[in-house]
Amino acid sequence: MAASRAVFPCPSRAKRARPLGGHLRRSCTRDWAVLDYADLGDGPAGLIAELTLASDVADYVRFRAVCRPWRRCSPDPRAGGLDGRFLPRQWIMIDKAYAGPRRHRFLNVSTGECIRTDLPELAGHTLLALTPEGLLLLLHESTLVVRLLNPLTHQLTDLPPVTALLSPEQSPSRRRGLQIKVMVSGVGLVVDSSVAVSFFDPMVLAVAKPGDDSWTVAHNEEVSTTLPFAGRFYCATYRGVMVLDVGSDRQPLRLQVVADRSKSFYLNPMAHSLHLADNGGELMLVHRTRCHDSKYGRRYDVYRLDLEAGVLVPVKGFNGRAMFMGMGRTISVSAQNPFPCVASDTIYMGPDCDGKIQGYNIADGRRCDLIGAVCRRSVVDCLRYCIQGFGKLLA
Repeated sequence: MAASRAVFPCPSRAKRARPLGGHLRRSCTRDWAVLDYADLGDGPAGLIAELTLASDVADYVRFRAVCRPWRRCSPDPRAGGLDGRFLPRQWIMIDKAYAGPRRHRFLNVSTGECIRTDLPELAGHTLLALTPEGLLLLLHESTLVVRLLNPLTHQLTDLPPVTALLSPEQSPSRRRGLQIKVMVSGVGLVVDSSVAVSFFDPMVLAVAKPGDDSWTVAHNEEVSTTLPFAGRFYCATYRGVMVLDVGSDRQPLRLQVVADRSKSFYLNPMAHSLHLADNGGELMLVHRTRCHDSKYGRRYDVYRLDLEAGVLVPVKGFNGRAMFMGMGRTISVSAQNPFPCVASDTIYMGPDCDGKIQGYNIADGRRCDLIGAVCRRSVVDCLRYCIQGFGKLLA
């Protein structure tokens, strides 16, 4: 297997080296020795697989693609359900590649690596949303079954159909065989492999596990934004930041307030937008308000959620990071490596979030215009555009 063999100089033509613990076979041919890495054995190969998986699931997929012996000593990621080890957490879909309608590009926000991958699983599905864990939420068009697709392992996980969640206006269309338009404003994984989905149309927050027959409704009012964080599912509403209480089988699902917004800042319900974000391990809330005394018309206030005290603490920095914010999702990236052209403590808006400014520095309130900047049409511009939209408008 040529892909698994490496060639090194042989230190001596006179002596033939013995196998190293039976794991590597070395044979001398003239001045070269050929090492058969396919014959490493389950022990060393399994250890390499563990280290590779701990680094990045994309590297793990590449490792398993080398040869059959390496695949035999490493678990199949497509058999692990929603196992957190196989989730592409650092990868985000940035756009459709030019090779075909189901070919997409993905960017690793930790390393800056970019890959292209074909996703034939998208056939017959509607893309509803992208999860913070790197998964794609799909709707099977003929059955209305909701599915999660891991774009790197190509694993599909079935969830219940949305049939029972349809609004009175949608149900007659479904009975007549018309296409149902389902919209999602947020999705994420919670404890025990449960999946929480905030549907925008129909307006309902529902939870289900793989293998369930139906969704369990937890909330049927509007939520501004959602975010899975540290194994729990958080929502921002007019009341404040709330968390989904999964509870026990005997207790109904419900949202509990963890930080009351009325104790942190005044809110005009007609002039606000709320965005939850994971800033490198800190849960933050961005409050976008209309500002009539400014030519830009917007002001952005940022708060760190203190879970122990249950309060929102105003902050003026992102600890060396920056945020890219669209109406549907927000991501946090390092303002150093691998994106040195990204300015720290800055919120970069997707075109759907703010049409007047492209960047806002929360430390001093300065607005920035990316037109003519050094990094024009580079990763900054790319991330601003990929963070916008819902459903088919994504990337």
